[in-house]
Amino acid sequence: MAKLQGGMVVSNPYSGEVLAVVGGKNTRYQGFNRAIDAIRPVGSLIKPAVYLTALEKGYTLASLLEDEPLTVELPDGPWSPKNYDRKSHGPVPLYYSLAKSYNQSTVRLGMDVGVDEVLDTLRRLGFNRDLPAYPSLFLGATAMSPIEVAQIYQTIAGNGFQLPLRAIRMVADAENQELSRYPLVVQQTVNAGPMYQLQFALQQVGHIGTARSAYASLPQGLNLAGKTGTTNDQRDSWFAGFTGDRLAVVWLGADDNSTLPLTGSSGALKTWIELMKRERPQPLILDQPAEVEYLWVDELTGLGSAEECGGVQLPFLLENEPQEYIPCAAAYAPGYVEDEPLDWLKNGSAKPASLTDSLTGPDAISARFFIGDYSGISRSWLWPDKNSP
Repeated sequence: MAKLQGGMVVSNPYSGEVLAVVGGKNTRYQGFNRAIDAIRPVGSLIKPAVYLTALEKGYTLASLLEDEPLTVELPDGPWSPKNYDRKSHGPVPLYYSLAKSYNQSTVRLGMDVGVDEVLDTLRRLGFNRDLPAYPSLFLGATAMSPIEVAQIYQTIAGNGFQLPLRAIRMVADAENQELSRYPLVVQQTVNAGPMYQLQFALQQVGHIGTARSAYASLPQGLNLAGKTGTTNDQRDSWFAGFTGDRLAVVWLGADDNSTLPLTGSSGALKTWIELMKRERPQPLILDQPAEVEYLWVDELTGLGSAEECGGVQLPFLLENEPQEYIPCAAAYAPGYVEDEPLDWLKNGSAKPASLTDSLTGPDAISARFFIGDYSGISRSWLWPDKNSP
């Protein structure tokens, strides 16, 4: 891969100070700086803006999205986006769709919240150039430089506070007398609750999604958050991610825009991992806002659940907590009133151990789905453990 080039921006996620800029393979070359000047399609790096928009509009991390084929009419003809693995995955929770970088469910979500709203989210995250308002935006069919991507993820890592990246603190004369100073300019552009939910989902990219290979080399307790990105025909490989005290954006590609055998996971992510191995950054510990609480949900239905019923714990805004629960967890539902004792209890009969004890195999599983008893049933068959960009 003699043509392979790259660019990288490293910053402090809390101060916005740029710690390093790498403009290409030859770090002594003083010409074209790819970290600042290379404008390349970003692919799935843009998806967090789509999901953040949805979370701000009332979606939850447990909301079920349809990952099914669709066709969108564009000015130059119909567009039918496909997933990287060329498969459809049916109903999937919102957080899982982002972690696995599913394209079909992302476009469906984007079409529901609106292109203009996603563009507004990008502006609030710190992107200042105008972009065409086409649905292909949802999958990153727009070009940015690594420094522009770093500004977007700086706001995400900064808990919704837009903090312009800066490389100069102060200008002084030969006697070290201050001539001018560049103070921090901070503005909260995204509310804490939806941003916390997005950060949680981006952590799942590392735990169960397209960046999970990072933990083969980095400690599990690092709790990194980030997103991989791959463009059409694998012309661009991206990864943007952050820890407790480091944010880094990596782009790999060829100057002549030729195809390379790299995805975001197999290319840019590996470069990011090598950087973090040397930096030994602090772990990412999310600051949970008061308006957020963790609740159990059932992944199959998106309904509320309980620890003893199985499922997964996800952060919810208090105003958007589940109102319906699976039967196993009905006692946790708002306004729950216990039913009258059952006949078998009134008559002093022994309570059956399970309503499906007399059934075995597929019949038992079918019956348990019918009555809402999902405990002990594996969910792994729903979402095969496959890599996607």
